[in-house]
Formats: sequence, structure tokens, C-alpha cells
Amino acid sequence: MNVVTVPWGWYADDINSKLDFDEFKSSSLEEALFIGISCTEEPTVIEYSKNFPRTVYINLEHPCTLYGPKNKVGLDSLQQQTIFNEVYTICPYTAKWFNGLDLGTKFYAMPYPHNLAYNVYHDSEKHYDVAYCGLIHSDEIASYIEAMKVHKYFFSTIAPYNRVPSVNYLATHNNIPNVEKWKILATTRSSVIQNNLYLNQDQIEKIKSLPNWQDNEAFSHVDTGLLPQLKSRTVESAICKSLMLVKKDPWNVIEYWFKPNEDFVYFEDAADLDKKITEIKNNWSDYEPMVESAYKKVVEKYNTKYIFEKIKNGEPIE
Repeated sequence: MNVVTVPWGWYADDINSKLDFDEFKSSSLEEALFIGISCTEEPTVIEYSKNFPRTVYINLEHPCTLYGPKNKVGLDSLQQQTIFNEVYTICPYTAKWFNGLDLGTKFYAMPYPHNLAYNVYHDSEKHYDVAYCGLIHSDEIASYIEAMKVHKYFFSTIAPYNRVPSVNYLATHNNIPNVEKWKILATTRSSVIQNNLYLNQDQIEKIKSLPNWQDNEAFSHVDTGLLPQLKSRTVESAICKSLMLVKKDPWNVIEYWFKPNEDFVYFEDAADLDKKITEIKNNWSDYEPMVESAYKKVVEKYNTKYIFEKIKNGEPIE
């Protein structure tokens, strides 16, 4: 299977740059795997795709591309759906929705993949109680950082991109490379995970212009400005053996790939998060089996090699 990676639009040290599906490629005149959101925007890439009887696309952005500046329907437009025979997407709700639209492309849900070449930090000694790695898009997320600050914490962010800057001063690291982040993440007992997108009114209106948008479960709470999106920090935490502390939301998309109280722990709000962090650090040995369980799932299934083989064979990922 050919692999065509289009990195245009990636920011410095983008997580996508560490996936490297290209290592599995082989010359084939029959099929090709396309990776990168720009694959759907660059005419030369679209033209090249016509050389292959079977074309597959990985979308690691859904559902956010559905309210992008061109109001794209995940690829380029409804008319362009047939560029690809199959699409593997991190949003199971969007996959189901597209399949219901019956546009000639088969959609499959997939977890966020991790490259096992970076599976080297998991046995690090734990120095931190809790970590959060990501942007601060809402006051709710900022409240999690406030809850963390009374513990020994690791907070990595990219301050200029935070919509809510009130907790920027609490960041221990700013815009660090992924590999450095993973090394530190492996030294934390638990990691705060939230799997949501936060929309403005213009983005909400763009969603409501999509055909049959109400049929996409990801849009069930669109009027509140909230959408589900599986984050890379799930598998990143799991592969680094940092217990996932997951914010409970209306979808809980993580349950497609991990099981609560077997692979991770839910929290309800900042106060509950504080209690969970304390409980975990005081009784770490009780939670280590969860850490091992989540780690095992990434090593066995939620990684680039396993996922590539499933895509190559046109199989669903479970």
C-alpha cells in the first residue's frame, strides 16, 4: 500500500509528524493511504489519487473540520466525497453520520494512533502527582489547572493560543517538543483528559448549514457550543503509563476504546478532580493495574502498525 503524507498546515512538532505511517509503505499500483488534512485541498494530490483503484484517507481532525472556514464536510465538499473509497476517522459519530448520508465512501471509526517507536518512557519513576498537556479553551478547563496547583503538577501548554489566559502563569512548560513532553508525562501518576471542542456562534451556524446535521450525535449539544473530539492525549497518557483522569461529558467518546475503572477514572468537576488526584497519589498501587491495562491496549492495538494493517485489509478497528 502506498502512503501519501501531506504535512502542509502542521504546526511545529505537530503530533502528526511523529506518526510516520510512511515506514509501512510499499509500492502498489492498486491502493494508497492519504494522510493530512491538506490532502483534500491540494488539486495535485486529488489528481494523483485518481491513479489508484482504491484510496483511503485518515482524518484525525473530525468533527472540527465540519465547521472549518470552507464549511467542509470532512473532506472537501459533498461532491468530492468519492475522492476516497474509505475514510478512517477519530469521530465514531461522524463516521455513522457520513455512512447514513450514503455518499459512496465507507467510513470507519479509529482511535488516535501512537507510534511505538516512542514507546520508551513508560517505566520512569513517578515524580509528579498530575499532568495536563494542552490548550485552555474554556473557564472549565482553567478550573482543572486551579485544582491541580495544590499538588505536584506538570502543566504543558502553548500560552499564546490559550483562549483563557488566566492560568498561563501556572504553566511549568510552554511549547515543548512532543518527545520531551512524553518523557515528563511518564513521570506523572495521573493525567487530566478532556475530549471536547468549544465552539463560537459562527461555528455553530456553520454546523447547522450541513445536510441532516441533526443526525450526527456529535452535534446533539451544539447549541451549548460543546462537541466531542477524541484527543491524542488519551493514548499519549496510556503509553506513558500515566493514569487517565477523564472529564465526564455527554458523549464519553473514550469508551469506544478504553473502559472506565479498568483503563481510566472519570471525574465530574474541579472539586472532584482534586479529590481523585489525592486519592490516586495516596493509593498509587491500587491504580497501577489500570495503568497497565491501558498501556497494553495501545501496545497491542492502538498504534500505527496495527492500525495500518487494519486499513490495508479494509477492516474495522475495534
